[in-house]
Amino acid sequence: MKQKYKLETITPVHIGSGETVNQIDGYYTNGRWSRIDLDKVLTHPNTDINTLTSEMSQRDFRWTDYFARNSMNGAEFSTYSLLCSQSPETTEIREAIKSVGNRPYIPGSSIKGAIRTALLSDLINSDENKKLYNDSAKHLNREIDKGQPQRRRQEYPARQIENLAFGRDPNHDLLRALQVSDTEPLESDAMAIETAWTVTLKHNNELVQKIEGNTEYKNFVEVIQGVKALTFTLKIDDLLFREQEKNALNYSNLQEKTLRELADVCKFESKVLMQDEQAFFEDFSFTEIANLYDKFINLNNSLTDGAFMLQIGWGTGYRANTVTASFTEGEEAPVDMMDLRERYRLDRKRSNPHREFPKTRRILYRGQNPIAPLGWVKISPIMD
Repeated sequence: MKQKYKLETITPVHIGSGETVNQIDGYYTNGRWSRIDLDKVLTHPNTDINTLTSEMSQRDFRWTDYFARNSMNGAEFSTYSLLCSQSPETTEIREAIKSVGNRPYIPGSSIKGAIRTALLSDLINSDENKKLYNDSAKHLNREIDKGQPQRRRQEYPARQIENLAFGRDPNHDLLRALQVSDTEPLESDAMAIETAWTVTLKHNNELVQKIEGNTEYKNFVEVIQGVKALTFTLKIDDLLFREQEKNALNYSNLQEKTLRELADVCKFESKVLMQDEQAFFEDFSFTEIANLYDKFINLNNSLTDGAFMLQIGWGTGYRANTVTASFTEGEEAPVDMMDLRERYRLDRKRSNPHREFPKTRRILYRGQNPIAPLGWVKISPIMD
């Protein structure tokens, strides 16, 4: 089964390239940030390479000053120019992944990763396989019983749970049967640079922008703007579900059913996430974002058959990327969240461990005004 989809960005999406850029790579003027094409600068007749090299080594170097001193028009030397409501100054900008020609796109791996989390949550909570839930809870409690390691190391407590849910190794993994293409790229003007603040709960339960000492916890990020449309294809490899192959891979009927119903699964799991986030922002009087989540919930409820919503990319947060709530919330929860937090040193600086967890979110701001969470997209099948 192969299906073409339209992906619409409901809020800005940042998929990082892993690189950052700064005032050496571009300049800010008149509400835009422009990326420099250094080769064009170096070949300009007004450029003295030795002088430029010396100037660029100075901390206060700015391209706008350099162009003014050398009677050069900065617009002639930019590879792309993006809307940017606030000057980054010397703060690094998280670069978005792009194809040739600085055209942004969304990798299939980012879409598939969010689908994977939704499918995992659905399988864990399925009434048809209580054994998976119980075995996963036992695994987490065994990990807790090990206590904290002497030295902090990177660990993946969910890996064993994923193996239980999807298959024992990559060759037997259920999501071998799911192929998700990269989206078609957009033009560079579909991007903008936004300011993403970490907001955190203070001891008086006020949700504020996080500032510790002189450090502001904010990032400048290249994003695909909201209300942009991209296309991609999603394929389920039916050959792997023929009787012989299905038995060899040890795929269950429940796994196959869950995968084939991925649109409904994602729609349901996104609704749960939206409701949790709406309640969080409403509880702590972040009205602008709570109201947005009300709209997202209504949109999710009104989707046509086969359509679903996901939160993808950087800045989506703990709840969008984990399934621990399945084991730690509710009166009969089999895993104690406090023990889990202590085992993996989550939120170690908290003086009162019984308060809200997680206490932080990443929110896009314009000036002092919160405008949106990151990464929400709507995905709809394209019918021939």
